[in-house]
Amino acid sequence: MSGREERVALNEATSREINEAIEEAHERSPGRQIRMICECGRDECERVIAITVAEYEQIRSDPVRFAITRDHMLPDVEEVVDRTDRFVVVVKREGTPMDIAIDTDPRS
Repeated sequence: MSGREERVALNEATSREINEAIEEAHERSPGRQIRMICECGRDECERVIAITVAEYEQIRSDPVRFAITRDHMLPDVEEVVDRTDRFVVVVKREGTPMDIAIDTDPRS
């Protein structure tokens, strides 16, 4: 396990926890777009994405999927599995990134 992979995965887990709280605050508006933070693993990221609660729920149904801005994909730890005009959905690669995503999933 590389230190970078672990740091990236932990950054993503932190973003996901924040977005869980944002989603909970808006759960009564499943079709309305809300602003959530990019769930990428970049230390310096402060970007937000527009996403509906329903879209976020679909992504969160799998603990290794994350919503990020289009240009924040890190090919060595994840791959794109879906695209919209507002964000992309990535899945963590096997190994440390996937293990940390599963271990830190606030829904499990």
